[in-house]
Amino acid sequence: EARAVAEQAVASKSRFLATMSHELRTPLNAIIGFSEMIVQEDLLMLNAARRKEYAQLINDSGQHLLSVVNGILDMSKMESGTFDLTPEPFAPRAALVNCCNLLALKARENGIDLVTRAPDDLPDMTGDPRAFKQIVLNLVSNAIKFTERGGTVTASATVEGSRLVLRVADTGVGIAAEDLKRIGNPFFQAGKTYQRRHEGTGLGLSIVKSLVAMHGGEINVLSRVGEGTTVAVALPLVFTPVSRDPASNVATLTQAPRSAPSEQTHQVKKSA
Repeated sequence: EARAVAEQAVASKSRFLATMSHELRTPLNAIIGFSEMIVQEDLLMLNAARRKEYAQLINDSGQHLLSVVNGILDMSKMESGTFDLTPEPFAPRAALVNCCNLLALKARENGIDLVTRAPDDLPDMTGDPRAFKQIVLNLVSNAIKFTERGGTVTASATVEGSRLVLRVADTGVGIAAEDLKRIGNPFFQAGKTYQRRHEGTGLGLSIVKSLVAMHGGEINVLSRVGEGTTVAVALPLVFTPVSRDPASNVATLTQAPRSAPSEQTHQVKKSA
């Protein structure tokens, strides 16, 4: 057992180095390369439009780099127990719609329909609104990332008993059964690590998993390869601080049928 744990630690370290080297090098190369071209604008005879384009690329690369660093810092805080939640009353419907609107442009650029479904009378809940938005943004952006052009991502919220249930469903590539049990582990991305088709650190779902656990909630992942994935997060309407192991809150289910949601539909954005 000790040997298996040691081997897993070595594998995690290798995966971390491989992932981070790619995620850090790519935006840094863009920042350095395009800034050097702007410095030499007289020699290269850059016009105003080209300078603006390069500046935007530098900004985009910097934002991506910042998101990578923030993800690592958040994960570190959660694992060390220093990530604090600040519960307060907030409207989950407004937070859900706002997050989806923030990602609507990304979805439209990828040729994906992004839809939200939430009843108008969805009640307020008590929890950390920043953490709730982080959960939504991570799940929806992940769904967009792994959905092919022409597909659909649907984010919905309903109340079931004393809990609010957030579901993010996509028609994307899906997750193989052997990978489902590892989903949510830090730096893990389903598929072959060294033949990655999609950008990302693999921290998104791991952060969601930890935030859900800190709220005393549960997360379920249902997926079929080639058909898509549904992630369901259940959070108490009234947050009570708990101390739980994030790993104990993940249930991975395969080959499960999906039922059609009955709540009202709010179309955030539709691609042409």
